[in-house]
Amino acid sequence: MTGCFSSQTQVMFRIFISFLVVALSSSLFSQTTVSGGIYQNTTWSAAGSPYLMTGSMVIFPGVTLTIEPGVEIRVTPDYSFNTGNLRYLEVRGTLVAVGTDAAPIIFKTTDASILGQQTWYGINIKGSQGGNVQMDRFHLKDSFYGIANDIAQPGVSYNWTNCQFKNNNYSIQLNADMSYTGCLFENNGIGQAAQILYGTLTAENCQFINNFCSFTWSNNINVNNCLFEGNGNNIVGSPGTVSNCQFIDNDFGFAEAYGHTIQNCYFEGNGVAIDNTGGANITNCTFDSNTLAVRLGDASTLTNNIITNNGVGVAVLAYSPNSTLIENNTICYNTDYNLQNLTDKNFQVNANCFCSQDSTYIENLILDGYDDITRGLVNYAIYDDSCASVLDYVVKINLDGGVGLTTLQPNAWRLKGQDANILYIESTQVLQLELLNSVGQVQKILTLQKGENKIATNDFPSGLYFLKNTFGKTQKIIL
Repeated sequence: MTGCFSSQTQVMFRIFISFLVVALSSSLFSQTTVSGGIYQNTTWSAAGSPYLMTGSMVIFPGVTLTIEPGVEIRVTPDYSFNTGNLRYLEVRGTLVAVGTDAAPIIFKTTDASILGQQTWYGINIKGSQGGNVQMDRFHLKDSFYGIANDIAQPGVSYNWTNCQFKNNNYSIQLNADMSYTGCLFENNGIGQAAQILYGTLTAENCQFINNFCSFTWSNNINVNNCLFEGNGNNIVGSPGTVSNCQFIDNDFGFAEAYGHTIQNCYFEGNGVAIDNTGGANITNCTFDSNTLAVRLGDASTLTNNIITNNGVGVAVLAYSPNSTLIENNTICYNTDYNLQNLTDKNFQVNANCFCSQDSTYIENLILDGYDDITRGLVNYAIYDDSCASVLDYVVKINLDGGVGLTTLQPNAWRLKGQDANILYIESTQVLQLELLNSVGQVQKILTLQKGENKIATNDFPSGLYFLKNTFGKTQKIIL
């Protein structure tokens, strides 16, 4: 006997420990190495995951590669900076890669430490040879060309839920009808690339964070309840409808924008919130602390917005300003100008409140022909402190057809203050407010009574929220 165990027992114990170490090592470090052609129907199982892709692969026509939920495909990287050397997965047959929320399918490089470098090619669909993919609930990372098809696909829809696209040069290059729900685009060059030949984009409850460009030149978009934060040229071109979204700290919220309906959105800390070339309908939005809130082109409407604390509130560059309607906005406390007339045309903005009864103060924050003879003149009105009643009109020039006076809609509520657990909101009437989280999702409907209201907030997690009424007035709060 040695200690408490016999020598035979010790030997058996050592054998057991050695077997356990080998078994654990095999379990922890097992992987399946793949490369080359796939010539018959194949399944990559969760048991064989991760799959180490050491060379480019082709799924040949008539063949299906099925990838089970939870599988990771790790592509060995190429550092030559020559895209011709990058390893790819080419689909001439069928790729089925449908994960689950709990077990998404992941495509990535084996070197996850190099943010900003894309060291594999991506998934290349040869639609010209019948290639197709059936994908959902997957993550795509570190690729140069993302998911691309060599043909346009009129009438074909891709519906992707809870997908993630991170650190790709291009994430998606598909000329098809794209629908994203609950997806994340982060640290990409371009999220959804231009759909030149065909394509639409629908996004619901998505996040676009720190991309050079979120999406460009789609033929039509429908975007709702999405967060755009820290992007460069965010939405480029791409006419359509954008509702209930937050645009925070982007270089451009919208660039080269035309044909948009933008409603119930919040813009803060952007270089240019909306760069509109024409045909826009911008309503019920809040603009705060942007360098330039709205650059407005022809045949556009800017109504019922709160435009405050920006460098420049509204810059009008329409060739025909009288085709553009600017009314029922609160345009106040912008540090450089509340309004710039960047044309040589004359127009009026009588139905807008500038939050002062001092005409000299208002005049100093309007850039027009009084400041630069190359500009046209701007008529405006002076309102009382409630922004409800006109006190006077400043008419610098008589305009054909009169001055087009309308009545400003008064704001019926205001946030008076808050403490650790209560919001104090004053209202002139019974009304309802929506409490939204930072991605525009409604957390609670608040019913206000006339007078002062105390709203308990201790049931909500700490973070950024917004109060919004049915007319679109929005107030940022931090709980």
